[in-house]
Amino acid sequence: MSVRAETAPPPIGSEAAEVPARVTRRVAWPLWLITAGTAPAMAVGVHGLSWMLPGAVFGVRLLRHRDTRFPASSIPLILLVAWIPLSISVIPVSGLPLFTYRWLLFAGCLTSFVWLVNVDEKLVPSMRIVDWLAALWITLVAFGYLATLLPNLATPSPLGIMVGPLNKVEFVARLSEWRFAETQKFMGYPVPRPAAPFGSSNAWGSAMGILTPFFLRSWIVGVSAARRRKGLVIALVAVYPILISVNRGLWLSLIVGSMYFAARRALRGRFTALAVLMVGVVAVAAILVVTPAGGLVTDRLDKSEKSNSARSSLYERAWQGALDAPLTGHGAPVFAPDLPEGTPPVGTHGMIWYLMFLHGFLALGAFLVWLGVEVVLSGRLRTPLSWWIHLSLIATVVQMPYYGLMPHIVLVGVTVGLAHREARRPLSPSTPTQPGVLR
Repeated sequence: MSVRAETAPPPIGSEAAEVPARVTRRVAWPLWLITAGTAPAMAVGVHGLSWMLPGAVFGVRLLRHRDTRFPASSIPLILLVAWIPLSISVIPVSGLPLFTYRWLLFAGCLTSFVWLVNVDEKLVPSMRIVDWLAALWITLVAFGYLATLLPNLATPSPLGIMVGPLNKVEFVARLSEWRFAETQKFMGYPVPRPAAPFGSSNAWGSAMGILTPFFLRSWIVGVSAARRRKGLVIALVAVYPILISVNRGLWLSLIVGSMYFAARRALRGRFTALAVLMVGVVAVAAILVVTPAGGLVTDRLDKSEKSNSARSSLYERAWQGALDAPLTGHGAPVFAPDLPEGTPPVGTHGMIWYLMFLHGFLALGAFLVWLGVEVVLSGRLRTPLSWWIHLSLIATVVQMPYYGLMPHIVLVGVTVGLAHREARRPLSPSTPTQPGVLR
């Protein structure tokens, strides 16, 4: 294994040389299970547990392969994954299962990134991964509608039934249960918000924001006319669950990403994206006027003061808690007894606060350096696909202060892996080969 710049890449197959989809699924099955395979995973009840698999499976593959190349930019992420276990010393034994689960998510971010850099692209084509990510986006839209139809459903999955008494453990139950909505009353009345396949509506919204660029590339941009027509219909259908989720963080991700994209294109003298943005604004405004979603959105914006106050209290406590334990952190989120009942634990509601409070300032610094470098590198836009990868990372940056990005951090690793593939893409059809490619 070695850490070096990405010269002499492994062989990259042309589109015509791509292997059948079933072969890619067999090779990259941990990624398929958390993306295109989410619906069957939830049907069985492994939808929560499946996010641990990239860290475990790809980690073993990388360690077993002598020629594994770790890009130089991965060093801060390696340091983060190595630093997190130091926080074990400050948590009780009962907290180890959840601590291990969360550590495997960060390990999955690293291993997914490095594995995609090393694996033969003939076996795992980048566009197939993009299609899988888009399939997850479409699945989330479908789950959004199920949340409105079955807002009160909360029942053990087949896996939950099989494990018997273990399903009484909250950690196991939350990872395997069938639940499509998270009903909240912060607006003065019950609001069922889309949540599946995650544990919260904020996680659903976070994933939608990160995955939207991949849906656009897979179904609307650079595709056949027939596929584009289907994609536009799907996009229109998705507007409703996005609005009724009353998820301000998701809305902000989409707005910032759209404005960023349109501005960069306009600076290059291309104004089509700006025109599309304006049309989109008008269309959404019309939907808000002629449908009940308008009243819901208005209520959400008018009654957000309580939510803002709760978040502000959590952020203040996270900062003070990090000052008390600046190196190893507190290891796990902590409930503050003096805050109002129902307030989430300190150390949640934002990856920045999570890392700062749970694992200390060095962990936070390592993550910020890694993600910052990857965002800058991906912004060089070497290929058309680079645009959509870069926009997904921009959405991640926007969400860091207010979304925990758990388990989405694995998707961020996948995105960075795709970015590195595009960065090494040759400008000519000929591509050098390299022996010993990881499989």
